[in-house]
Amino acid sequence: MSHFAENELPFTSHIHHDQLSHKWDVTLTRFNRYIKSLLFFNLLFLSILTFELISFLALVAIFKASSYLAILLGTFFLTLFCFFVLRLYIQARKPEKLALLAEEYIEKCKKTLNFQEQIAEHHIALASSLQKFAANLHEKEYGYYKPPLFLKSLSATLEKYSCFCHWEDLHQFKELLLTRAVEEHLKVVKLEPTNLEVHAALANSYVMLSSLYADPRKYHGFDDSRWISPKRYGPKMQERFRVLSKRAIEEFKILNDYAPDDPWVHMQLAYSYHDLQMPEEEMSEYEIVLKLSPGDKETLFKLGMLYLNEGKNAKGLQIYELLKRTHYKKAERLIKFYGCNE
Repeated sequence: MSHFAENELPFTSHIHHDQLSHKWDVTLTRFNRYIKSLLFFNLLFLSILTFELISFLALVAIFKASSYLAILLGTFFLTLFCFFVLRLYIQARKPEKLALLAEEYIEKCKKTLNFQEQIAEHHIALASSLQKFAANLHEKEYGYYKPPLFLKSLSATLEKYSCFCHWEDLHQFKELLLTRAVEEHLKVVKLEPTNLEVHAALANSYVMLSSLYADPRKYHGFDDSRWISPKRYGPKMQERFRVLSKRAIEEFKILNDYAPDDPWVHMQLAYSYHDLQMPEEEMSEYEIVLKLSPGDKETLFKLGMLYLNEGKNAKGLQIYELLKRTHYKKAERLIKFYGCNE
């Protein structure tokens, strides 16, 4: 297996990471300002329309038949028309604006990295910075509007309102970042097509992108009280999730073809199946790992947890007894998963 040269650029240094983090702070500030301006536009027109409608209704009682009422009603419909025309224009320009923000961030990263095409390490570093930026945006849609301490009871309502207003914008922006990260990894695969680590990185980038479309309600520990838009788990999201899941799995199958007896490959497949919400396949990979490395207690624990989560209690209890006999420190934690699928 070939490996990347480690002496050309210090991509893993903390200084380098801090420089890239500063770049996404600047871009994030501009992004937040932009999406809040969209909300301000809607609220401004809503306020104007509400004022015009109330004024019209108030004057109806005074002037039952007057040119003032006709002018006021005409102004209302003109404002409404302007609102819809401007909103359509803004919505049409939004993807272009978000793409521009993402591209500006990429250019800043490239400048920091002294980026050069056809150098694997440069593409990997850029992809990593894009993925970290996207991870930094996780659940930010809930936190744009926070009440003062004396109105803390409104927190849940404002979280819902914040998510309602901004989740699609965050989703689109993360999609742009992670799609570009996949593209960078694809370039590396073309440079080093037989490097297993490169294929693993590409598969993981597909997994990260697919997680944008996964149904969040199916993840362990999902907070049922937290509002999510029905669009978040609609048919389009599910179809996109299936497409990207297949691409990730294909990459890991390449790894399996190259190294079928390598436990690391099957562990990577198990992690991916977990992220892709495919428990049966995840269990199968852990079972293969245990055949290759029978004494791996951590893998036994993960498999036992999966068995219990999926209602295969007999197998889960067998693993619990085995771990308990070997005095494994996590054995008692495992039994807590018994019955959790009911």
